Amino acid sequence: MKMLLYSLGIILFVSCNWRTYKPSIDNRDYSKKVMGWKAKYAADTAVKKVKFYNIPRPMIAAGKIYVLGNTIFQNDIGKGIHLIDNASPSNAQRVAFIELGGNTDISIKGNYLYANNYNDMVVIDITNITAPVEIKRFKGVFNTMDTQRPYTWQAPPDTGFYECPKYFNDSMIVSWVKDSVQQFCQRRF
Repeated sequence: MKMLLYSLGIILFVSCNWRTYKPSIDNRDYSKKVMGWKAKYAADTAVKKVKFYNIPRPMIAAGKIYVLGNTIFQNDIGKGIHLIDNASPSNAQRVAFIELGGNTDISIKGNYLYANNYNDMVVIDITNITAPVEIKRFKGVFNTMDTQRPYTWQAPPDTGFYECPKYFNDSMIVSWVKDSVQQFCQRRF
């Protein structure tokens, strides 16, 4: 009986012609434009800079927090790092800001802050917290799409059509804006 069921299973499996499966026909009209996401590019030299401001800025997109002594370092996703004076925890105050475009993560070891600046990793000496200094940059450490091109690809912020990314040796995508685009690329999730 087992042999008969096994044989029937094999026959059923083999008789199914799985090669006749046809995916849904792509009915996009590539000559028409639709509302979608268009990439904004900027030169590497313009966006990959560390700037220090002795005045606080409002938090836009709160990220990770790192505490060192009486100072809190809080990541503002994509913008940089807020320095917060926590000498009086009930009255913690933002006191400075390190502008670091494309920043999503931070870590501190000793007197060195490690952070990403788009696809580069930067090491910042924070010995003097009122005057941090970039001491080292590791270029292209965080290439996420194509390690052969010096370019960081950021996905559009929402689903739908978007302008297919272009590859440049000296610039990268820094943001996305709603605009009229052709129906080539599509983000579905």
